[in-house]
Amino acid sequence: MNSVIDRRQDILQHASSLLRTRGFNAFSHRDLAERTGVKSSSIHYHFPTKQDVGIALIQQYREDLAMTLQSLNNLPVSDRLACFVAPFVESAQSGNQWCLAGMLASDFNSLDELLRYEVRRFFDLAEHWLADQTLALQPELSPDDARVRAQSAMALLEGALLLARAQQDAQRMHNALTLFYALLGASPAKA
Repeated sequence: MNSVIDRRQDILQHASSLLRTRGFNAFSHRDLAERTGVKSSSIHYHFPTKQDVGIALIQQYREDLAMTLQSLNNLPVSDRLACFVAPFVESAQSGNQWCLAGMLASDFNSLDELLRYEVRRFFDLAEHWLADQTLALQPELSPDDARVRAQSAMALLEGALLLARAQQDAQRMHNALTLFYALLGASPAKA
C-alpha cells in the first residue's frame, strides 16, 4: 500500500512542477510518465483524467495552505503576512515557477466544473485569511471593506508574480509588496 501512496505522491510532485512551470494545458499523462519513469497506464491508474490530477493538486495545495496558516496563529500579524508572501517572493526570484493556483486560474476556461470549484476554494481560503489579518490590523474597517482589500491584495500578489516572470524582473514583486502591505494596513516586512 505504501508504494501506491508513494507512486501517487511522486506523480503529484512531478505534475506540480510541470503545472507551475508550463501551465495545466501544457503537459499530459505521457509527460508525467516520462518524468516518473512509469508507463502512461500507471499514471491513468492513479488519475484516470488530467482533471483528476488537477483536482488532487489543488486540494493538496489548499490543505497545505490551511495547515501553514493555522501554524502562524501565535505570531504577530506582520510576521504572519511575511510568511504568507514568502513563497511569492521566492517564486519571483526563481523566475521559473508560478503559484499553482494562479496557473490553474490562468487556464480556468478549460477546466471542468469540479476543478474550477477547487480553484475558487483555494482563493476563498487565502482571501478570507487575509481579510481576517486586515481586520486584526484595522478593526475600524467593516468586514466587507476588509474582504475587498484582501481580494485586491491577493490579486496584486498573483499579478506581480505573473509580470515578474514575464518580464524576468523579480523587483516587480518587491514593488508590489509595498502596496500589498498598505492595502492590509501593515508595515512592510523587513528584508
